Amino acid sequence: MSLWDDLKKKAVDANPELAAKAAQALTKARELAVEAGQKAAPVLKEASEKAAAYAQEKTPILKAQALKAIDDAKVRRAELKERARHDKAAREEMVRTMYDISLSPDDPNFIDEPFNHYDRQLHFFVVTGEILDTQKRNQTHLSASHSHHSGGGYMIDGYGSIGGSSSSMHVSSHNIQEHEFWVKLRDGREACFQFADSAVRIRTGQTVSMLFARPADTQTGQMVALYNHSSQENHVIAGPAAINQIFNLYTVEPGLFNGNEVTTRRNRLLQELDRRLGQLARYSALHGNSQGQLIEGERTV
Repeated sequence: MSLWDDLKKKAVDANPELAAKAAQALTKARELAVEAGQKAAPVLKEASEKAAAYAQEKTPILKAQALKAIDDAKVRRAELKERARHDKAAREEMVRTMYDISLSPDDPNFIDEPFNHYDRQLHFFVVTGEILDTQKRNQTHLSASHSHHSGGGYMIDGYGSIGGSSSSMHVSSHNIQEHEFWVKLRDGREACFQFADSAVRIRTGQTVSMLFARPADTQTGQMVALYNHSSQENHVIAGPAAINQIFNLYTVEPGLFNGNEVTTRRNRLLQELDRRLGQLARYSALHGNSQGQLIEGERTV
């Protein structure tokens, strides 16, 4: 017999009537708790269903409000651009506010917010799925260079000398680790993705959201980041400098007279791209794994 059982026996022996009343009170409390739970269950279920219905009803409204905010920002940019043709202050304001956003990464519609750089736009979309298989392999890439040198000489009245010529070939190689993985998408399809990045760590069974960027004039995107929901890690596949080169946003080389302007403009672009990638990482973490929700930039604005 345990110490607790021994104490209960002694209490019952000392005052059987009091012990019986305590047992009855405990039984009654249990019955009341069960009854309260049974009464509360339908109420809780009804409240949950109402909350779900309300959220479903509000989703199109919130979507429309978000898209209107984006459209309003587009109109303001167009007005500033027109005024900037003749107004220095408007031109400065246009450049200053060029990268401003209308929505927060916490907003499910943030993915519809384009990245603006003067007359260029980047749009983003997210593809989420479960890793089915993943493998890394090293690929050896060869490059070669050839040089040819002809010797000099002279001829005077049919006499002189001519030097020989020479050529050389230089071959070099470098290894690139390619990452290939299969993903089961939300709609049940399976797709294979590849990129060259040895630092990304994913394994079978994990859920990932892949972030793609695309120009405004095409629906085909380039993977620029991957968020691992299972490990809560974000991996940048293409950083700001790579995105700038891939999509040719601003690749002007500084010259003798415009060096400072070009460098300043490019540095700001790279900083803003880095900031947007951070915002999109938060977006992917918050919304990329939403069950039953289509997450993608649907419009071209």
